Amino acid sequence: MEILKFDNAATPRRKKSNGNLKSLAGLATVAAIAVLGSTLAANISLGTSSGIEFGQGVQTTAACDSSIDVTPSVRFINAPNAGTFYLSTISLSSIDASNSTDKCSGKVFTLQAYNNSDATPLQIASNSSTPVTQATFAITGASTGVGSAGVTTTVTGGTGSTARVVLGFGTPSATSGAVYKITLQSE
Repeated sequence: MEILKFDNAATPRRKKSNGNLKSLAGLATVAAIAVLGSTLAANISLGTSSGIEFGQGVQTTAACDSSIDVTPSVRFINAPNAGTFYLSTISLSSIDASNSTDKCSGKVFTLQAYNNSDATPLQIASNSSTPVTQATFAITGASTGVGSAGVTTTVTGGTGSTARVVLGFGTPSATSGAVYKITLQSE
């Protein structure tokens, strides 16, 4: 009786080594994570402010003053079976209207209002039958200002100091719910 016979014994099969395949898959995963991570971590700066990235918030840049306070107010206009709140006035305060060359005295401002889904400015007032989509004004003196038709412009303070401008819309057209953002530009 033979217990162990080594002469005709079949050689055991070697298992295929998956080490190379696993190493290649691991290396590909690390490379993909590095590429994807650097793509998602990229920041796009808007203006000079740090902390605001593309798609996150609002960037404001003011040419002649970086801290103008904009305060809209509404007026309720009653109608039978319905009433509506309309954008009535916009107050702009803390405007630096000093006489230095880089300040706001004598600059022409343009104010527009937008809804949240359209790039076309809203009609904010009407002048006779003409729609008004922007209000332009300039601070020209201690208590004077030049404004656009259909919009009353009241200036307090003025040249040489801090000014406050109130724009009034005599025949308001934009409802308060439609106004999503207000832009102010200076030339």
